[in-house]
Amino acid sequence: MSSLLIVIVVAAIVTIWIRGTRRNRLEWLRKLDLPGRWQCEGQDGTLELQGDLHEGRYKLNDGTYRDQGRWVLEGHDLLLTSDRQDGVARYDLRLFDQGKIGLDGPILQRRVYVRLADNVVPLRRTP
Repeated sequence: MSSLLIVIVVAAIVTIWIRGTRRNRLEWLRKLDLPGRWQCEGQDGTLELQGDLHEGRYKLNDGTYRDQGRWVLEGHDLLLTSDRQDGVARYDLRLFDQGKIGLDGPILQRRVYVRLADNVVPLRRTP
């Protein structure tokens, strides 16, 4: 009987921990707010991410290098899969501040990107 009680307590603790982890991950994704246009700070270049909070399509214009394809967020890594079949490029993603991220990887080495503000005002939908 006591072993059943221990199993129930452990299952409850694991369930609470998993829910908390998911909630923290979703909050972090909302803080990142990746979809949108990003301007490279101090250099010529833009990164446009389309889709939802953790995956979608991208367009990269880094001066002489241009690319597009699919992006996905895997942990703290941003994976860019080019449409040109160059393989997958893995970038370490850092959140510096709201609207400011850092990328470090094969092509974009130690780059800081700042979110470009849109002049589009979202309207409320009426039911």
